[in-house]
Amino acid sequence: MDMQRTTQTNTADNLLAGGGQVTWTVTIASGEGALIRGQLLGKVSLAAGAPVADAGNTGDGTVTGVTLDAVTREGTYVIECIAAAANSGTFKVVDPEGYAIDAQAEVGTPFTSGHLNFTINDGATDFIVGDKFTIAVGAGSGKYRAYSAGNVDGSRHPVAILAADTDATSADAPAPAYVAGQFHDSAITGYSAGLSAALRMGGIFIKTQG
Repeated sequence: MDMQRTTQTNTADNLLAGGGQVTWTVTIASGEGALIRGQLLGKVSLAAGAPVADAGNTGDGTVTGVTLDAVTREGTYVIECIAAAANSGTFKVVDPEGYAIDAQAEVGTPFTSGHLNFTINDGATDFIVGDKFTIAVGAGSGKYRAYSAGNVDGSRHPVAILAADTDATSADAPAPAYVAGQFHDSAITGYSAGLSAALRMGGIFIKTQG
């Protein structure tokens, strides 16, 4: 990334609340549309790999439809059969830290947990106890998106403020983004008061206008 330290004062849009802003050149992910200066940004820091069946599995079913969720962690998730049944089966799901998720997955039923979402599909040969799959969650693209608390790819954590209008409707787009400095809350799109502490940890300080 290109990094520049600027000493701008308030502009007409009143975004800047003092000098010393630090600006990086970032990449806005394709599909984000036309974003305006002052948009709060999050970084895509998580991505799920393809499910991998254990080489010793007896059952030949599959896992499909994997998506991330609100509390997905980076690392490897393990999905292991703990109860076998004809054309079915029950699986526990273990997170990257080795803790079993409270919910269990059933063959043929979409599984949602807050960590990962997926479906275990029955095959020609039934699963037996001990059959397992792994799903590796690794670093994401490193591109930036408009911040939303509902984002599940790591960009639900605000880390920057867009410094210039940028159109990423149909292709990735380079853009300047403020990653440190002082800014007025009223000029930041997507900001709410509850985000102040998280932004401050990264060097972004928010000032409330009276």
